[in-house]
Amino acid sequence: MTGYYGTLGVARNATQGEIKVAFRKLAQQYHPDVSGDPEGSEGRFVRILEAYEVLGDPERRRSYDLSLEAGAAAGLRDFAMGDFSRVDELEDLLAGELIETLFGRRGGRGPRQGADLRFDAELSLEEAFRGAIREFPVPRSSRCDECAGTGAAKGGTPRPCPVCSGLGQVKALRARGASKFVMIEPCQRCSGKGEVIEGECAACGGTGSTPRPVPVRVLIPPGVGDGAELRLPGEGGEGLRGGPRGDLYLVVRIRPHARFGRDGADLRCTQRISFPLAALGGRIRLETLDGTAELDLPAGTQDSTVLRLPGLGMPRGDGPGRGDLLVTVAVGVPGPQTERQRAILSELDRPAPPTGRGRWWRR
Repeated sequence: MTGYYGTLGVARNATQGEIKVAFRKLAQQYHPDVSGDPEGSEGRFVRILEAYEVLGDPERRRSYDLSLEAGAAAGLRDFAMGDFSRVDELEDLLAGELIETLFGRRGGRGPRQGADLRFDAELSLEEAFRGAIREFPVPRSSRCDECAGTGAAKGGTPRPCPVCSGLGQVKALRARGASKFVMIEPCQRCSGKGEVIEGECAACGGTGSTPRPVPVRVLIPPGVGDGAELRLPGEGGEGLRGGPRGDLYLVVRIRPHARFGRDGADLRCTQRISFPLAALGGRIRLETLDGTAELDLPAGTQDSTVLRLPGLGMPRGDGPGRGDLLVTVAVGVPGPQTERQRAILSELDRPAPPTGRGRWWRR
């Protein structure tokens, strides 16, 4: 089990109560004030906070579940301890001084940016050469059809929260030793919204909105490399309480090609030629990614010689122009021959006569 559910050690169908219990247990175990290895536990503690920041909020959890079903990996960008908005749930687990040290501020129930989404896009080498378009299902929030956006079941209506009188916040008297002070906290009854639903809508859980996949088209530029990461700002998961959307990240994977290998913007291939053509030289035609090209072979071309065709490689993703096509020559050795062919090959095997003065010699 991976992702946020794996971090908290709960199943996908865990109740909100089970998620909260798992979070409290792990927070007590790994927070740096208790762990025997504070430096090693800090990263784990931050991951636990991030997982509960999403799974502890029913609306955000629904968006996260939908992103998993769509095949995207969702996460909170650059999440740190200070971004945790449910600090009140740690008050009875951690000392007040530690709360201030770790988080630096009180968490709030204000607008929060949505989760970043990550998709993998598999392309052929030809698509990477020309560029491509891909569509991905991105979860978006829309008004719940069942309750028309009210969040209430049929016959139920929203009303001001009786605990906070519609303010979304409550004052709490806290004591630290001999000192007493008043803290303003998000109202637990209404989760800081200022109103409660009498009879929540079963379709949206009282939020008034439901996540639905919306296709987002992504233009992949020509010359993109394997492992390249494309970022689309504001195309990720929906924000909470009016917050901005997260970002959409696309990671490119290019399938191996049967003929061409790739080295940055350069392409490589192997071209087989006959033994006589290698000896005498000549011109051959070979297929490239965008048509046919001619290659001049010099006389006496040796096996494994690499010849360069400028400008016939991949488009350069970081600037104008294209890379080169590097052709490795593979000279074919003749198989069984006729008597005449054997005589010709034997003649070719004789040393050439010396030039300049002196006598010719024979074997």
